[in-house]
This record gives sequence, C-alpha cells and structure tokens, in this order.
Amino acid sequence: MSDEQNLLGEFLRARRELVTPEQVGIPVLGVRRVPGLRREEVAMLSGISAEYYLRLEQGRDRHPSAQVLGSIARVLQLDDDSTAYLLSLSSAGRARPA
Repeated sequence: MSDEQNLLGEFLRARRELVTPEQVGIPVLGVRRVPGLRREEVAMLSGISAEYYLRLEQGRDRHPSAQVLGSIARVLQLDDDSTAYLLSLSSAGRARPA
C-alpha cells in the first residue's frame, strides 16, 4: 500500500485546508499553525473519531462507507461534483483486483 498513491487522503487534506473554522462555526482562539480545519475538527463535525479520520487521510483505511464520506463532504462544504469525486476515490479502491 505504501507505493500506491493515496488519492483519497490527498483530496481530503487539500479540501480541509480550504474550509476556515469560521465557516463551520468554530471560534478561533489564538494562532493556528495549519490553514483551514484541523483533522480533529473535521472528525468531530462529521461524527467520526479523530483516529478514524486520521487513518483515512493517511491511507490506512481506504474503504469508508458512503455515509461517512457524505458527512465529511458536508463538513468540507463540497459541491455535487466534488462529492461524487470523493465517493469515486473510495469505490475505485474496491473495484481493483486483489
């Protein structure tokens, strides 16, 4: 798996950086070291554990359910095309032969 590209994780990281805490109602206290939302914030708002979200970004879990991806898409404020792309990144991994 390490020599395989982690397109799902790359997409999630890129989109997470585009959403500000203010856009999702999180107050900003102090200096933030990362642009956009933190992993923990996306996880909390999506209703999943921070550990599970981390595994998705790192490519250690490439088969999340459509419900999980839909929740993440809502938090990341994805449009219909971006949501469809996100779903395709997950299902593409299932379609490959072992």
